[in-house]
Amino acid sequence: MADPTGESDRGALRLDFDRRLMLRFRGSAITSDGGLLAYRELDDALSLTDTGADTLADARTGKNGRHRLAGLLRQSVFGRLAGYEDVNDAERLCRDPAMRWVVGDKAITGFAASASQMGRFETKRLCRPENLAALADLPGRWIDTVHERRAPKRIVLDRANFMRTLAMPKTAEPWSLTSLREKLIKIGAKVVSHGRYVTFQLAEVAVSRQMFADILSLIARLRAPPAPA
Repeated sequence: MADPTGESDRGALRLDFDRRLMLRFRGSAITSDGGLLAYRELDDALSLTDTGADTLADARTGKNGRHRLAGLLRQSVFGRLAGYEDVNDAERLCRDPAMRWVVGDKAITGFAASASQMGRFETKRLCRPENLAALADLPGRWIDTVHERRAPKRIVLDRANFMRTLAMPKTAEPWSLTSLREKLIKIGAKVVSHGRYVTFQLAEVAVSRQMFADILSLIARLRAPPAPA
């Protein structure tokens, strides 16, 4: 039976070309998409998926609502950002630590939505007539939100440019959208839990600690000022 944490075999695999090498599989403690957390920070600063969820009708009742609508929407959007275009990928992503933190709530200590849950969300709930109308209006609302925080100097038709135009340092200006996915999103990370905190130990290859810190600083400037007391 498959291990519920995503580790099908706890034993190490050995390589014959050099027996000093051992391979261990830690599905619940390793992610290949650590950079999604920067996108989640941008999403939180601008309240994009929360705004989207507020416009969608949710007919679920009782125990059918394990994951909030905003969490399901995040899993759908962020899965595409990371290059997973098939809902069947959710069978693995539901255990991925980065995706679980992106979805939030119960997913953090449990699982994100399964393939069947994502299938029902995308092919049934989102396809309701009222939700199709809301989805058609959503990109415009997101663009208006961005323009409220930063007045546009030019119009960018691709919304996927939100991260590149709003929160990337000058050193990353030449990066294409493909480069953003391959260099920023696809950061491998080991997840370590200790006490009240969880640490994502990010691989420092294409994106340095300083660049990641600069990205978070630029995102912080986009947050709405606190409401007056």
